[in-house]
Amino acid sequence: MLSTTDKMLFLRRVSLFAEMSLEQIRLLTSHLEEQHFLPGEVIIYEGDFSQELYILVSGRVRIVKDYGGPHERTLALLTQGDFFGEMAIFESAPRSATAVAAEEAELLALSPEKFKQTIYQKPEMAFEIFRELSARLRRREERAASARLQEGGLATDV
Repeated sequence: MLSTTDKMLFLRRVSLFAEMSLEQIRLLTSHLEEQHFLPGEVIIYEGDFSQELYILVSGRVRIVKDYGGPHERTLALLTQGDFFGEMAIFESAPRSATAVAAEEAELLALSPEKFKQTIYQKPEMAFEIFRELSARLRRREERAASARLQEGGLATDV
């Protein structure tokens, strides 16, 4: 179990929270729940309507499409400091992929209710979060455009 200080120090190294003030990090830390998963344990299933945001403290997590199906494919392998589930916290849509512990994993979870409560208490935090999510989206778009060019397709600038 992590102490409050350990959680705060850890969050300062996570890109989503790195630019936040100590006071903002302290508030966020009070709203996080620690969770442990064993190797092979599913954290979230594709198609679920859960809305938690997860931050990986230790271990590795695979993000998988069509988990357990004939066309299963790993989209990403996440490590310490990575986060996932951010799309679900903003929209009421089913999960787009399954997250599975590739090895024993410790995560911090933020429920949508606690996220909203945090933003109501410190509205300026929303801009820090949106900045990082926007940068993440931009990186994904750039990788997709690069992949299309390598495959001989046309990439379009946005």
